[in-house]
Amino acid sequence: MPQLGLLLPSIVFVPFVAAGLALWAGRLLGQRSGLLMVLAAAASFLQCLHLAAGSAGARVMFVHEWMPSLHVALSFRGDPFGLFFALLISGIGALVGIYSLSYIPKLAPARVGRYYASLLAFMGAMLGVALADDLILLFIFWEVTSVTSFLLIGFWYEDDKARKGALTALLITALGGLTMMIGFLIVGITTESFSLQALASQTALRERLTSSPLFLPALLLILVGAMTKSAQWPFHFWLPGAMVAPTPVSTYLHAATMVKAGIFLLGRFLPIFGGAPSWAGILVPIGLITLLLGAAEAFLDTDLKGMLAKTTVATLGLVTMLYGLGAAGQDALQMLAHASYKGALFLVVGIVEHATHTRDIRQLGGLRRQLPMTFVLCLLAALSLAGVWPSVGFLAKESLYAQLLAGGPLGSWVPAWLVLCLTVLANAFLFAVACRLVFGVFLGEPTSHAQHAHEAGAGLWLPPAVLAILSLGFGLLAPNTGALVSHFSSASRTELHLSLLPDHWEPMLLSALTALVGIGIYVGRVGIERMRDRAQGAPTMQRVWDRFMEAVTAVAVGFSVRWQSGSLRWYLAGSLVFTVGLSGLAWQRAGISILQVPISLQEMTWYGLTLCGMLAFTGLLVARSSTRIGAAIALTSNGFLTALLFVVYRSPDILLTQILIETVSSIFLLLILYYMPLFRPEGTPPMRRLINTAVSVAVGFSMFAFIMLSTSPQFREVKNLAADYLTRSMAEAGGANAVNVIIVDFRAMDTNGEITVLVLVGLLVYGLLRARRKSA
Repeated sequence: MPQLGLLLPSIVFVPFVAAGLALWAGRLLGQRSGLLMVLAAAASFLQCLHLAAGSAGARVMFVHEWMPSLHVALSFRGDPFGLFFALLISGIGALVGIYSLSYIPKLAPARVGRYYASLLAFMGAMLGVALADDLILLFIFWEVTSVTSFLLIGFWYEDDKARKGALTALLITALGGLTMMIGFLIVGITTESFSLQALASQTALRERLTSSPLFLPALLLILVGAMTKSAQWPFHFWLPGAMVAPTPVSTYLHAATMVKAGIFLLGRFLPIFGGAPSWAGILVPIGLITLLLGAAEAFLDTDLKGMLAKTTVATLGLVTMLYGLGAAGQDALQMLAHASYKGALFLVVGIVEHATHTRDIRQLGGLRRQLPMTFVLCLLAALSLAGVWPSVGFLAKESLYAQLLAGGPLGSWVPAWLVLCLTVLANAFLFAVACRLVFGVFLGEPTSHAQHAHEAGAGLWLPPAVLAILSLGFGLLAPNTGALVSHFSSASRTELHLSLLPDHWEPMLLSALTALVGIGIYVGRVGIERMRDRAQGAPTMQRVWDRFMEAVTAVAVGFSVRWQSGSLRWYLAGSLVFTVGLSGLAWQRAGISILQVPISLQEMTWYGLTLCGMLAFTGLLVARSSTRIGAAIALTSNGFLTALLFVVYRSPDILLTQILIETVSSIFLLLILYYMPLFRPEGTPPMRRLINTAVSVAVGFSMFAFIMLSTSPQFREVKNLAADYLTRSMAEAGGANAVNVIIVDFRAMDTNGEITVLVLVGLLVYGLLRARRKSA
């Protein structure tokens, strides 16, 4: 199916193209530029649907050779599991785009453009993660999600909490991504393949990996990357802190995208690592701790978005635990249920905040009359969160209990009965959270915030209505939902037979027990909150992270104060001394002595010696000049004399480059000197002069030794670099001008780095000039 394979890069890169257009359209169309996000997300969604229907469950590939010598390819894979996540990402992305059109207040056009551009770039990166087959390509998209989420979480950058939340999320996910990258490299180098499809399907590659002594380090490094992204304990604290983002962003991060990336990665690596005892030994306890901790903290929170964020942490912990237990057939069902009800609840919270200007549940209540449509939507979504019949959340909970009761080889040191009991307790906390959302916000006596509240427009309640109806519809159509999630699950040949009337009574009994315990927790919330208040000073991972960042900042400040004095002289001297020392060490290790180099006077010419003498003389003038203008003139003269050397050695292109650089830099130097303070050479302390002299002599001698060694006969016998470049320039690069070929071919990466530095400097100068113009 080569034609279908062409859709895969289109699905990924359409949002990136739309992101570029959004930056431009924001200035022209303002808020209406959000239509670009809706159209781009809808386009990707429809392409995913077409691909899923056209492939009929078969694997669709797009492969373009990128770096074949390193086994790296630009490859995308459209299997059911990847397409399932791509459908969630693009489908909820379209609804978030519609919601944003009415939710985002009237901002400056440029800021509106940045908002939608960041969202679209984030969507494209997540689609890339879902569909990438090559590990290096997956890592690139993975890191783009970290950067774009940083921009989205810190959108209200005027707020200290937004900046802190964005920085925390970036540091944790980016550090996790780097550790994951090391794991990817170990896997790729060991197996000589970065293809996830090849690693999962070829037994020989898996055996080569599992028999390697680096197997366990690779597994641990990749798991760290997945757990940081999906907010697993002990990294779970960054996710609630990201709730400072606009509500549509929070919805998108939690319901469909970023936090599910780590879960998706676990699903991809389950066929590769799933048989290892350490896989279950790590994922089951980590997932179980995250599940219970997230559910309990969600019930104790008072911020509506914080509550929902922590229930997301709990659900992610649940799926992580299921992957550890080998119950991969549950992943699509749990993710589908979570995406539908959690997306709806986040958007409902956005409506409540929009109407009352608060998210504190202690200041809310009695909104049922003022927000009747929002109340219905919250009730439908909360039924799924609580796992109440006949929602899709009920199906997910019943299927989960049936899976845990079925037993089988857990492969973990955690007892099966303990896993079951703690899972029931965590679900009871989630049931109590659903009760708090419904009763604490919409029922009871109206508060002062409810007096002036009014129902939202269709643009705000339509997206959560779609998701809330889906959460109910997937439950009512249980057999069809079972067939759907079985098709899209990461576990092949797994069929879930879902029904609103289960065949076995044990899961129903556990559901009833969950509801009873949940009601008890909700009724006894006052006593539980008192226990929370008494434990306010207890150490948490957030406090540990804050102390760690404070220590890092203190060390950085101390280092900067000690070594970053602001003196360009000391920076230059330090760099030169380091270079000289490194060169001396290299010569010593190679057994090279300058005294052994023969000096021949036969190749010397009178004009060459004259130029060298003039260069030395102008160099001394620069050092001994009593005025800056005199030093600048001597330095410029030195540069033009250097250009004459290129005439002697017949290098006209380098000659023209040197003349151009000297001319432009001399003009800038003279302009800069005009604004500098008066130069007083007599004020230089003797010790500083001595140090300057010593550094200058050391650098001069090193350069002399380097030139003598590089032109000595024994070095020419080893390999003539100039002749080598001249030979290879035409044969390998097709260029007769060896200098140009060296710059753009042999040293292409170095040249690219220099261009990047120049571009960054240009942008910084532009920013400084623009800031000065605004201040004026």
